[in-house]
Amino acid sequence: YNRLRLESGRLGIVIDAADQHASLSAMVVSELFEEIFKLAGYIAKPSGSGLLTRQLIAQLGDLQGARVFKIPGVRRLLKQNGPTQAFSLKTATDEIKRQTTGDTNFGDFQEIYIEPRERGEQLTPHAVFEYLTAKGLFRIGYELTCPHCQMRSWTALDHVRQKIQCEMCGKDYDATRQLMNEKHHFRRSGVLGKDANNLGAIPVTLTLQQLETNLFGGVTEHVYSTSLDLTPNVQGAPAEVELDFVWMTAERFSSGLTEVILGECKDRGKDPTDPRGGDTITQADIDRIRKVADALPKNRFDVYILISKLAAFTPNELAAAKSLNSQYH
Repeated sequence: YNRLRLESGRLGIVIDAADQHASLSAMVVSELFEEIFKLAGYIAKPSGSGLLTRQLIAQLGDLQGARVFKIPGVRRLLKQNGPTQAFSLKTATDEIKRQTTGDTNFGDFQEIYIEPRERGEQLTPHAVFEYLTAKGLFRIGYELTCPHCQMRSWTALDHVRQKIQCEMCGKDYDATRQLMNEKHHFRRSGVLGKDANNLGAIPVTLTLQQLETNLFGGVTEHVYSTSLDLTPNVQGAPAEVELDFVWMTAERFSSGLTEVILGECKDRGKDPTDPRGGDTITQADIDRIRKVADALPKNRFDVYILISKLAAFTPNELAAAKSLNSQYH
């Protein structure tokens, strides 16, 4: 506070006349967001789903690795095959290219680059699944039948031997003949293989990828955080809330304020034809995130709320989102 001077378009560092150099340490992004939300009366900590999403992005290499999740067949493949369910390569590629009612055709994604390939070569379902497996979202193994208990079990390729122990009955058996004739089977793995309900990380990751793609061209400075749990730290602050992500940019416009985007992301949700309705975003969700936006200092931040979903919004969801719009908001 007493070593920096605000100058036109920059910061000046005040040093002693005898000093020959000065050093500044960058703040960890998570600590930066903790300090920002303190200004709104919250203690901010990464949520369990936020840590999972962060690890998924690391597994993909970067946010642009999430482009593969644009393909509906990829999302279906992950959803329909739980962590303990094994399937063949043909099952995987057939699901990736299959078109269902309301989904886009795989042909619409053949120009996407998920990794380098020859000029003019189109993306194939096999290449997509190969990419997902190379990124550790699926593991290769064998489904073998134990001659003692007659039960089939999946064994990862890393652990396959000719003499193998059945994980069902615990007895050893010779798997040589089966291995010579059996084709590979795959299982969900990595951060998406730990639990059947970990797929909520996909809409968040894909939304962040879209933000980077569409905003990065005009903004060189941006940071983001995956899901945060916000707990009130002052009396009268808004109630506890979870944000799916927070994205912050340096100045893009002439206001001079820092832009903050608070995100709410949902999967496809329920079937809209279900009598109970297809809503996944409620008015309560909107009200909670708006309270956080309103609590951030208006003289420091331009706050936006971004709502995304991997399907069309329902009329009720649109009505809830419209309630965010008021005078000057």
